[in-house]
Amino acid sequence: MKAFAKTLFGDAWNIIGVAAIVAVAEGLTALHHAEWAVFALPAAGLGVIAWLARR
Repeated sequence: MKAFAKTLFGDAWNIIGVAAIVAVAEGLTALHHAEWAVFALPAAGLGVIAWLARR
């Protein structure tokens, strides 16, 4: 069951990474710069992937 839950939800580091990407999107939307998300979200995603690769 633990393996199923980890596959379904990921581990804590993955959840933190996704939350960071969502925070970037939310912050840009709150600042009325949602069009910048086209450039910021892929960069944030690559940053999170690099961060997770070190773990």
